[in-house]
Amino acid sequence: MKVKALSRSTADYTRETKSDIQRLPRNIDPALHPLERAREYKRALNAAKLERMFAKPFLASLSGHIDGIYSMAKNPWDLDQIITGSGDGELRIWSLESQETMWRAPAAHRGIVRGVCNVPGGATDRFLSVGADKLVKVWSRSEGSVASDGTPEAVATYS
Repeated sequence: MKVKALSRSTADYTRETKSDIQRLPRNIDPALHPLERAREYKRALNAAKLERMFAKPFLASLSGHIDGIYSMAKNPWDLDQIITGSGDGELRIWSLESQETMWRAPAAHRGIVRGVCNVPGGATDRFLSVGADKLVKVWSRSEGSVASDGTPEAVATYS
């Protein structure tokens, strides 16, 4: 009587180092997997549907910041404007209609601008910014003083 037994060498599927990929025994015979082609087609179809479902139309790009934008706030009283703060300490007010910078403070903070928000009350054009330099600054487009080089200065600074 013949007895058939499977024998595997441990060297075939044992990793030499921790970073090696674990080898698993696989049988890729198409006769044993008759629905593989249909399964892969269904996966590809679902992936395409999900991609279409989560796709959003690209409207515009506001280019101007040198570093990445880390904070953003919309003005609830003027929906055409948004305020952005970047990683190099720059603040900008953008016009969404014209897609251009309306106001900018190149060296508003030393380091990343962590947050920006509008001062409550629609009668004022003041807004706040806080940076990685641990300073909170109050800004205004109309009230703020201007330095000798033409850059705006904060109305008030709190540490």
